[in-house]
Amino acid sequence: MEEKLKNEIEKSAQYIEMTGEEALAKFQSICEENTTAQDSDIALALWRTYVANVRRMNKSSSTSTTSSGGSNSLVKKAFGFFIALEQPRDMMSWNRNKAKEEYLRNGDKAVEDGFVAIAEEVEGKWNISRYHNSEYQERMVASLPEGAEEMEDGTFVIPLDNLPTYMSGSANKNYGKPLPVEQFRRSGIFFGSIDGAEMKSYMFSYKNQPAIDFTPNCYEFIHMLCIPSEDGSAIYGMTKTTLQSLQVNSELDPDGDDYRDTTNFDFETCLAQNYSSHLVPLVEVDRAHITRQTLPSKERFIITDGVVGNMNMTPTSNGNRIINITDIAAEFSYEDDGGVTTCWIPNHINIDFGIGSSIIVVGRTSQRIVDGEADPVTINLSGLYVTNRVGAPSEAVQIVEDDLDWF
Repeated sequence: MEEKLKNEIEKSAQYIEMTGEEALAKFQSICEENTTAQDSDIALALWRTYVANVRRMNKSSSTSTTSSGGSNSLVKKAFGFFIALEQPRDMMSWNRNKAKEEYLRNGDKAVEDGFVAIAEEVEGKWNISRYHNSEYQERMVASLPEGAEEMEDGTFVIPLDNLPTYMSGSANKNYGKPLPVEQFRRSGIFFGSIDGAEMKSYMFSYKNQPAIDFTPNCYEFIHMLCIPSEDGSAIYGMTKTTLQSLQVNSELDPDGDDYRDTTNFDFETCLAQNYSSHLVPLVEVDRAHITRQTLPSKERFIITDGVVGNMNMTPTSNGNRIINITDIAAEFSYEDDGGVTTCWIPNHINIDFGIGSSIIVVGRTSQRIVDGEADPVTINLSGLYVTNRVGAPSEAVQIVEDDLDWF
């Protein structure tokens, strides 16, 4: 080993609470796990990345503990895996559109109900008027908030958060404030343990830019920091802390304190035992789509399986890829469109299998109505587990437009 490289490793050991010997041993194990690490520059890059990740994890843990009073911290350690993780959605888009629709329907009532505030320009400033807790209020400000919009009638409206309390009964601190222009939120279903407790299912929610960057693979054991809900049914991502604390269990040192041996864990059995009410045979997806519409939104997801019969890896306009699955054990009718189900796969889900593979999918059903006729039910995937991998995915087709002015 080069003396310069050895000195850097020994010097960096103090920052991750290792002795020089322990650091050199860890460096050697990292090199053995990565064939490209025979190059000293690559080996050094791998070591620096390892040190940075350990320091980041330690910093996140320390911050979460001290900021909320030591062991009583709201932030807890989670270990487990996602069975489903949805695309980030702009949750403000619906709320803002709802507020504007209320104004267009009845402007005065929309103001009184707290959906919007009205802004009028007065000598270079803006007079804002709103109703808050049924009380009329006015205020002069120098500039409009970012979310203000000019309507077709020339009026400037400001969509407001008009929810005084959440469904849990807790007060909404943003009540009466302007709605953000956008606020992305990523939802998911996590199965795991919080601070070493028994493994169970949790609904997951994470918002803003960290949620967009948070893309762990489903059915891969991970460690992360999160905030559990009071009733123990959900966990929430915390600012950048959850993103920065994310660690893949299989990439940890098997001799480390955080590593867990998951070799014998059976994902299929876990799904069958813990999500039995969501299991739907592929041939019954159409019926399940109808019967589950009355359920709360978070309960509408289904889990089904099939064999991949076709793949289109060219992304659609919203980034989805398409696969078709069928149940080869079920009776197939060639007289109608049944028997083959289309699945829309978002870009954060890795596709490393080919046609003929057997897969389990988790997602929400949808059905488009065209000219009064219902199209076949499709599935918007948020989770995918391969039970029998065959081949490799087909390549995406690059669509090139010909600009030749031929007519």
